[in-house]
Amino acid sequence: MIQLGERIQLSNFEELQPGELTILKKMIGNHANKFHDFTKLHITLKEVHKKEKSQKYQVNALLELNSKVYESESTHFNLFFTINEVLDRLKRQVEEVKD
Repeated sequence: MIQLGERIQLSNFEELQPGELTILKKMIGNHANKFHDFTKLHITLKEVHKKEKSQKYQVNALLELNSKVYESESTHFNLFFTINEVLDRLKRQVEEVKD
């Protein structure tokens, strides 16, 4: 598991290329800043349908914010798209509760 600061945990990201991991850390950090006072953000990466030249990524995210738990999931061939989508879904859930 990779720990980003005290509140962000990434599971199964260890086998990514260093360049990919650097970009993902920045993306995740930027999204996490929008959640403000969250307690924990845990993101799990799972490779599905892995083939020789392509693979699909499944990403699950769990956000603890204001004593509530939000969850989202996305599956796609592009890892960056998948991470962005799963975090956008969390953001929408949090905004729905605020309204």
